[in-house]
Formats: sequence, C-alpha cells, structure tokens
Amino acid sequence: MLNEIDKAMQKAVAEHENGNLQNAEKIYRKILEIVPDHPDANHNLGILLVDVHQSKSAIHFLKSALNGNEKVEQFWTSYINAQIHLDELDGVRENIELARAAGVAEEKLISLMERIYSPSELHSQGKFFKASDGHYLGFMRALHEKIYEGYFEIGTRRGASLALSQSPSIAIDPYFQLMGNPIGNKDFCLMFQETSDSFFEKSMPKLSNIKCQLAFIDGMHLYEYALNDFINLAKVSSEKSLFLFHDPIPWSFRMATRDNKEIARNEPWTGDIWKLVHIFIDAGMKDSIRLLTSAPTGLLAVLNPCKEMILKLEENYKEICDQWTNVELDDTQLFKFYDTGVFSKPEIFLRYLENISFGTKASITREWVSH
Repeated sequence: MLNEIDKAMQKAVAEHENGNLQNAEKIYRKILEIVPDHPDANHNLGILLVDVHQSKSAIHFLKSALNGNEKVEQFWTSYINAQIHLDELDGVRENIELARAAGVAEEKLISLMERIYSPSELHSQGKFFKASDGHYLGFMRALHEKIYEGYFEIGTRRGASLALSQSPSIAIDPYFQLMGNPIGNKDFCLMFQETSDSFFEKSMPKLSNIKCQLAFIDGMHLYEYALNDFINLAKVSSEKSLFLFHDPIPWSFRMATRDNKEIARNEPWTGDIWKLVHIFIDAGMKDSIRLLTSAPTGLLAVLNPCKEMILKLEENYKEICDQWTNVELDDTQLFKFYDTGVFSKPEIFLRYLENISFGTKASITREWVSH
C-alpha cells in the first residue's frame, strides 16, 4: 500500500508541476481518502488551492500538514502565505511567532511580515511595496472559471491569458506570437492583428451583438493608450462589466519610466499605468476601482463604471493628457499613490465578485457578425 501511495504522489507532483491542476488535485484528494494525515499530500493540495485563489479551502489542508511536522519550514511559510491571501493579519502575526519558536529562518519570517504592512507603512520605512499575493495569471484563471457575455483582450502576444478564457473572445495585438491553442472551449475566438486604435476604428464597427463584460488591457504600458482602450471598450460594455489593467504597481522608479528604451531587454517595465489610479479617482470613480496585489506588478480593476463618467473621461481626454503625460513617479507621487486607499487582496476581490453574482453563465448567440 505504501508503495502505491508513493507512486500516486509522484504522479500527482508531476501533474502539478506540468500545470495539470485538476488531475493533480484529484490524485491528492484520492491519497487523502486513504491516508488523511499524509503531510505532503495535504501540503501540496493546499498550495495548489492557494495558487487558484481558494485559500479559504486550502487552510484546512495546510494546517493538517503542519500538525506533527512543525519543524518543516515550507509547511509554516505555505500556511502563513494562505492567511496573508485572506488578509487574516492577526493570525499571521501569531503564527509568525509560533514559526519563529519552531526554528523557521528569520529571513523568511521577515519577508512574510513585510507582506502584511500596508504600502504606506513600507514607504515610511523607505521601501517600495511589491505585489506578491499570487500570480496574476492565477487570478485570471480563477476569474475565467465563469462564462462572460464577451471577453476582450488588448495585448495578447503569446496568449497565456487568452487561453484561460472560456467565453466568446476578441483578442487584439499588432504582433501575435501565440505559444499554443487559444481557442479551447470558447464559442469563438476572433484575433485581430492590428493596433487597438485600428481595431476600434475599422474592425469593431463590423461586429455586432457582442458586449464586453470582461476586459484585460495589457498593451503599450503607457497610460494614455490604456485609457483610450478603456473608453472604447466601455462604449460596448455590458450593464455589469469588469476591466482589468496589467502593470499598475511598479516596485522601482526606473520601471515606471515612459521610455522603454531606457529599460534593458528582459528588465521589468510597467510604464506609467499607475497614473490611471489617480485619473479615475479624479473622475469620481474611486468606489469602482481596486488595485489588486497580484504578482508581479498588480492589476487595476474597474467594476461597473458609470457611463456618464466614461463620457466625462472621453470629453476631458486631451486635458487629462496635458495634466499627466510629463508627471514622473518620484517619492512624492509614490506616497500619494500608496495613500489612495484602493489596494485589495485579489482573493478578497474574487469573493466579492461571487457575492454579487458577477459572471453568471449567459446565453450567447453566434449572430455576432453584421450582415
């Protein structure tokens, strides 16, 4: 029996490492039916659930892994990490002290402790806040477990995020470099190899009967392009809609430059997407936005934006660009950014979306091309 369990664990780990999460989860759970206190199966199932933003379910398994195995550092750090995802800060502080008493390395505990500080608290210590609450593709995977009336993606490139969508999808990128099949179980997936400006001017008018309920904007990394894409998508949005902007949280001044020629190849670059937070707040949209702390550079979420405010943004677009284009991220601007009060754990935001029934399965017609 033990030999069979070991083989099952090896298979589960291989499936896990290859990204076949459903297969891995089934095997871990099967092992736990036979050996409920199996520490590695409990731990691995727990971290798998955390990665798909189900930390509340993961806590039980991670705690089970710790029971009787308190000298295993990874079990402590995984358990505390899940608590951080759930914003259970009092429990994090208590367990960090217990982990310290159990002999967990101090540098690991300091790293965990820093993650419970607010951006403003870190700034007061002369440090940047770095988004680290699960990878953004894990958040997107969890989001795409539901079907949306229409999913629009600007800046697809290799297609990692597009492949997660199960909804009718529109993808726009001037230079697709797809690494796999982006279609999957979608009713349809239309790909337009052009700039977003060209798409909205020439291609979008040829489409009908498709609304943007979910959008992922990851194009030029310059705020004015992203803002223009948002305005254009909002014009064809559903009554309930969610817009996500990639890269709003830089962790250095250098990576927030507008000039990507200053950035070396493979060096992180967010551009000045961070400015959208202030622009939306100035437009009266603070209650509609959240800065999700997904690694590595965050997501800016705009939920159910008011049509009147979108019109106001469009009317004031030139004035907004005149005001913000030459503003650079310095220490003063960084403090204002951290002090906006709109930062949120991605898993907390997902639970909110569930509570308001966002993304319920819709009946989609295929009559999406105008005649």
